[in-house]
Amino acid sequence: MFNRQRNKEIDEFSRGLARELADQFDAARKKGGKASKSEKKIGVALNKVYSRAADFQQQHGLGVYGKARLGNAFKWELREIGYDDEFIDEATKGLLVNLNRK
Repeated sequence: MFNRQRNKEIDEFSRGLARELADQFDAARKKGGKASKSEKKIGVALNKVYSRAADFQQQHGLGVYGKARLGNAFKWELREIGYDDEFIDEATKGLLVNLNRK
């Protein structure tokens, strides 16, 4: 349950997901145009991140603790990157809801 190597792997994957989202999110915001197009791109970026997380969960057999760790590391990395709390909470909630559906 508390395997340090596995925890490190989950943390690294989660931080990578957050950075990937940040890269895609920033690209969508910088393109400008209509807000609805930007929102769609952000939604697509979130869905890609959620899909990658679900694949990781299936490959590694994450249980309750693993999913919680993944979500927590994802949330803290988004905070480190500098996103506002509302976005962080929504993105993390979406991630965890998606993981619990699969």
